[in-house]
Amino acid sequence: MPIKDEARRRFLKTAGAGFAGGALIGLPGRADASDDGEPKLFYDVRGFGAAGDGKMLDTAAINRAIDEAAAAGGGTVYSRAGNYLCYSIHLKSRVAVYLDQGATILAAESAADAEKSYDLAESNKPWQEYQDYGHNHWHNSLIWARV
Repeated sequence: MPIKDEARRRFLKTAGAGFAGGALIGLPGRADASDDGEPKLFYDVRGFGAAGDGKMLDTAAINRAIDEAAAAGGGTVYSRAGNYLCYSIHLKSRVAVYLDQGATILAAESAADAEKSYDLAESNKPWQEYQDYGHNHWHNSLIWARV
């Protein structure tokens, strides 16, 4: 192989690895973007109070991050590695949810107090008698959205 082709291939491999590494290193920094007047692209759920320890309920923090991203016109809600114990998560338009490698959303056990558990199932009348319970009920799910 001519030296010119070998040098070009070595350059392309190095440049590609540097670009990919730079993008990954930059992601968490962008997730915690400062108040510089620019719209945030990433919303780190830990910045909204999520623990990601699998013990504390992280539902409110994740939903706050989604709400803020939606209010800003869209963005990515970012969850770094951890176990996020949750009840109903409400997705919104123009908001992406990104789970980093090692991030898991865990469905919490239903609480005795319905106010502190999954969202209440919506009515599906007049079809309720003709369909199974899960066919038309979405609000009492772990993750749901309404347009």
